[in-house]
Amino acid sequence: MAGKTELNTGFQKLFTEVKDYVELRLDYMQVGMVEKLTKLISKLLVLFIAIVFGMAVLFYLLFSLAYALAPMLGFITSFAIIAGIFLLLTIIVIVFRKSLIVNPILKLMVEVFYDDTKENKEDDENNTATS
Repeated sequence: MAGKTELNTGFQKLFTEVKDYVELRLDYMQVGMVEKLTKLISKLLVLFIAIVFGMAVLFYLLFSLAYALAPMLGFITSFAIIAGIFLLLTIIVIVFRKSLIVNPILKLMVEVFYDDTKENKEDDENNTATS
């Protein structure tokens, strides 16, 4: 009878250890995802701020160009030229959206989510090999 009690206690300890291991592993995965999402959001926020400031600079530069052209062409023509420049830039962005928008965002997401995982696997393999 003592053998069954010891066996049950052993299985209970094993079950408790496995349960604790799984909980710790899930916590580790959650922390990793939070870290990766934080990196992604911060990079996207910096990119968004840079784009907004870049657009403001472009807006004021094109307005100054319109006012510089106004004495030679008139206000209506100079602002029409600026509108044409904006239209041309819009068409360029639409035509090259994959290389200008989609691919950089995809590359960023792969860099944040995949490269960290790859480095962790390499570290695990190195630790296993040295043990």
